[in-house]
Amino acid sequence: MNILAIDSATEACSVALLRADGKVFGEFEIAPREHMRLLPEMMRRVLVESAVSKSMLSHCAFSNGPGAFTGIRIGAAQAQGIGVGLDIPLLPISTLAVLAQTCFDRHPYNNVLVALDARMQEIYWALYRRDENGCASLSGSEQLSAAADIRCDEAVECGAGHGWLAGLSSAAAIPVDASLLPDARSLLSLAKRAVEQQRAVGAGDISINYLRNRVAEKARG
Repeated sequence: MNILAIDSATEACSVALLRADGKVFGEFEIAPREHMRLLPEMMRRVLVESAVSKSMLSHCAFSNGPGAFTGIRIGAAQAQGIGVGLDIPLLPISTLAVLAQTCFDRHPYNNVLVALDARMQEIYWALYRRDENGCASLSGSEQLSAAADIRCDEAVECGAGHGWLAGLSSAAAIPVDASLLPDARSLLSLAKRAVEQQRAVGAGDISINYLRNRVAEKARG
C-alpha cells in the first residue's frame, strides 16, 4: 500500500507519501496563493525521493475542508485527477482532523480544541481526542461559530490553529500553538485508518466539507 497525501486547505501546502514499507516522505511550505504552482512539483519530488512511481500508488488522500475555498478546490482537483488517471480510490479527510493529528504528532496532549480563522468574524473549530492508536478522533461535531460562542470542555488540554488568534485566545487558560497548520505527513495517519475502515471513495464521489453552508458539496470532476 502506497498512499499519497495532499493538503492545501490553508496557507500551508504539503505533500507526503506513506510507502509500503512504512517509511514516510514529505514536503511542507507556507505559501499563500501558491498552491497550484507548488503541488505538482512537490508531488514529483516526493515520488522521486521515495522511489515510488505514480503507477505504484494505491490511494490518494487529501484535506477536504473546511478552510480556504480556493486551496480546498485545488487539492480536490489534484486528487481527482490522480484518482481518475490511475483508477485508484480517494480518501477525503477533514482539515480540522489533520490539524488535530498534526498537534498530537508534535505535542504530548490527548485532547485538543483545533480552530481555523474562517473570516467574517467566525471560526471553524472542533474538539479532538487521541484514540488508542494515536489517531485524532472527533468528539462531538465540527462547528462554525463566532469566537464568543465557543467554550472549552474541561477535558481540553491544549489549543491549535490560527483561529485562536481571531478572538478565541481568552476562551481558556490552556497551552495554545496558534502557529500550527495542517501537515500532509499527519494526514497519512488518518488516511491509513480510513483505508482500514474501508472509507475510500471513487474520484466521482468525493465531497467538500465547507461547513459555512452546513452542507457537503459533491465536487465535480
